[in-house]
This record gives sequence, C-alpha cells and structure tokens, in this order.
Amino acid sequence: MLITVLLSLVFAVAPPAGDIVVDSRQTFEEAIAGTSAPDSIVRMLTLVDVEYYSFDGRLHRGQIVIHREAADDIRQIFREIKARRFPVQSAIPIKFDRPDNGTSMDTLNNTYGFHYRPKTTFRTARLSAHAYGRAIDINPFRNPAVLRNGRIIPACRQYDPQVPGTITATSFLVRYFRQLGWRWGGSWTSVKDYMHFEKH
Repeated sequence: MLITVLLSLVFAVAPPAGDIVVDSRQTFEEAIAGTSAPDSIVRMLTLVDVEYYSFDGRLHRGQIVIHREAADDIRQIFREIKARRFPVQSAIPIKFDRPDNGTSMDTLNNTYGFHYRPKTTFRTARLSAHAYGRAIDINPFRNPAVLRNGRIIPACRQYDPQVPGTITATSFLVRYFRQLGWRWGGSWTSVKDYMHFEKH
C-alpha cells in the first residue's frame, strides 16, 4: 500500500519524458550539412543538446553547434537558462551559409551558434565569430542588433527590455556569460548587438 502511494506521488509531480517538445534532433553531420566552412573549422565544432522553456511555457529540447572549447560553457549556461525558466524560442542549427535561410533570425526567433558567414553588423568581409563556432545569438526577435545608421537586424523588430526573453545589462545571462569569459554585443559602442555573445 505504501509503495502504491509513493509511486502515485512521484508520477503526480514528475511530468512524463514525452512532454518535452523536440525542436531539433540531428546528427552532427546533418547539423552542418550545406556549409562551405573549411575542414579546419568543421573539425573544431561539436553538437550540444540543450533544454529550455520556450514561450509556450513547455520544456523544449534543441541543439547548438559550437566550438569544442566553448561546449562546456554552453551546457552550463543552458542549465541556468532552464533553471531560471528564461524563455528561448528554439535552438536549431543553421545549415547554410546564407544569413536569411530557413532557420535564421530573419524567419525564426531562433537561437544558434555556428554559422559560416561574414559579420552582418559591420560592412566587412571578415568572418564573424559565428563562423568559428565561437558565438551564440539568443532570441534575435527580442534582442535585435541596432546599427549606428539606425538599421535593425532582424528588420522591423524592436528592443523592449520589459518583454520576456529580452537580454539587458542587468540580466543574469550577461553576468553568467561574463563570468565564463564571454563578451556581450549589447555593451558595444559602435553597434548594439543585444542577441550576441562571443568568446575568443
């Protein structure tokens, strides 16, 4: 009788594993398919599984392609994101080198790491930190980049610190990333890239 009662309490509190919404379940090869990044970069990348509460209030599971040296940082950060229920829309690897493909900030409020491309916030051919897997963008729709000329990336988005999922200077995310040696784009002077964190 006691065992039956205890089991009923466990199942009443713990949601079944099937309640997790899977946003991405790929192999490493699938996650980097289509990239033109050289092998010297690809060899340094890894695929990290992460969990987070999305804007629907449900627990989601996604994936981040990141540099091997940053993988443990990302795991720690997402454990904190999950524990604090900071909402993340999705975490789906970007498969192509275009900034406007189907899993990018232009079409989805998607969090991602590796993306082999030049810097989009500066007029330069220099590769972005994303191209080496040393950067992550979080909730681009809520945390857009604001350029010096007033252009906003993604277009038609607005930075409102009062909206859930937005990153501010006093956010635990900024403090946590900095403790691990990352820089936040929201503290830059030439551009405010609120979604962006990088570590060299």
